[in-house]
Amino acid sequence: MDFEINHTDITFIGSGISSSFSILHFLDLLEKKPINKKISLTIIDRYPEFYTGIPYGVRSGYSVLLITSLKNFLPEPELSKFIEWLNLNKEWLLDEFRTEGGQLSLEWLATHKERLKNNEWEDLFIPRRFFGSYIDQKVKSTLEKAINENRVTVDYINSEVTDIEKNNDFYTLSLCDHKKISSEKVILSVGSLPTLKLWKNEDLIQEDNLMFINNPYKPNLGEVLGQLELFLKGKNAKEVNALIVGANASGLEMLYKLNDLDAIGSKIDKFTMLSTQGLSPDSIIDEEGKKKYTPKNLLALKDKEDLTASQIAEATYKDLDVADDVKLGAASTVDIISSAFGALLKKLNREELKKFACLYGNDIGRRQRCAGYHYSKTIDALKEENRFEHIAGRFVDIKKESDQAHFFEYLDTASKTNKISKDTVDVVFNCIGGTNLKASDVPELLKNLIQKELCVPNESNIGFDVNESLESSKNLHVMGPLLAGNIFDGKAVWHVEHCGRIIWLSSVLSENIHQYFKLLEPKK
Repeated sequence: MDFEINHTDITFIGSGISSSFSILHFLDLLEKKPINKKISLTIIDRYPEFYTGIPYGVRSGYSVLLITSLKNFLPEPELSKFIEWLNLNKEWLLDEFRTEGGQLSLEWLATHKERLKNNEWEDLFIPRRFFGSYIDQKVKSTLEKAINENRVTVDYINSEVTDIEKNNDFYTLSLCDHKKISSEKVILSVGSLPTLKLWKNEDLIQEDNLMFINNPYKPNLGEVLGQLELFLKGKNAKEVNALIVGANASGLEMLYKLNDLDAIGSKIDKFTMLSTQGLSPDSIIDEEGKKKYTPKNLLALKDKEDLTASQIAEATYKDLDVADDVKLGAASTVDIISSAFGALLKKLNREELKKFACLYGNDIGRRQRCAGYHYSKTIDALKEENRFEHIAGRFVDIKKESDQAHFFEYLDTASKTNKISKDTVDVVFNCIGGTNLKASDVPELLKNLIQKELCVPNESNIGFDVNESLESSKNLHVMGPLLAGNIFDGKAVWHVEHCGRIIWLSSVLSENIHQYFKLLEPKK
């Protein structure tokens, strides 16, 4: 589309669910407390799909399931609204899921046939795309109503912001196609930091007998899996082995999706996961073990005054070690341990609380990963067929032997030495998660913002320091995962991929923006 925008009131950079909920909250406030001025919104995204981001849109496909049950994914009152929408739209949603999915998707439909028929959604690990379709429809219809009632105007730009300059009371945004936009308020809502490329500087590398996928979602998972299917068809080797680097949500989803599609899963002889701890997220609650477990190290601190972040973290690690020793997984202990250290965080002063948010929260979270039974069941089925191995270590390199076979080199967690895999590797999926703000491959926009000190990274190195209005600089707000390592309403925040936290913080942001324009509104 060929157009120029001279000035806009609010510009959203990125249009995932952080922006979506911010827009919804803001429009709701405009309806309840009207402003005597039409607000101009500009929404910029480098991908043509708006409002869903990667997790809930076409880039991750239609058949990947939530990592948690629906009731743990979405808080009230949004949960009830979503369930009401699911009840009205389930037929076409389930048809799409059935069409796109494979054998594991059909199993899911068969297993939950009665619950789906009776609209019993809360305990299900539903396809993520269902939520993406819901939020897409909701934002579009709410915006349409606000436009028709002359509250807002909206411009969509499918491009990438590469730089931002502060000019007096406005920001000038530079786009990759050399256009410029002037905006009074800017919302930086670009999602999680991009995945660190593990091997070579390309999203997908294909060589003889090797396909290395650094970014499974670019351009989208469906196309990447299509290329993989063609690669596997052309393989003449007797054995094909796949490596998934990372045991987080993305790694589990990839393993599940590869085994959902028979044209891929049936052609892979062995799946190996490589992660620092060598542990897959837990899904089964051991009710007896849970009753016997007590976080003694954390409870020992409950009467202690003048606590530090490191003392709470050390006690948490010790209690996690005790659980590991008795083979009690995260699904059984996560509520107990989180509740115990959560109670202690209230004793920390602001400086120590910020340290916990920056240095310890995510690290503890990595040891408390839980997942749905459908994911652990996939691993169990592969184990029974002797087709799965989990190695504790960090990826180092790919080694090519003279006979064209590839092996992977890794830093072994236990021995702290580099080792070479005993099995060859033909397919590699990079699922290790995002880079950090100190890395050389930080996106150009963020690099420029840091250089100009419009955004200052905090100690977490994955988030920017902001004030209580979520501003990194006056009228430049941050929303979403880049809020890691901050404190709001006395609460430490270190993981803002969680839908509940996004809804809460987007509400804080929209209140601030509404108040700002309310004070500026022209008098009647």
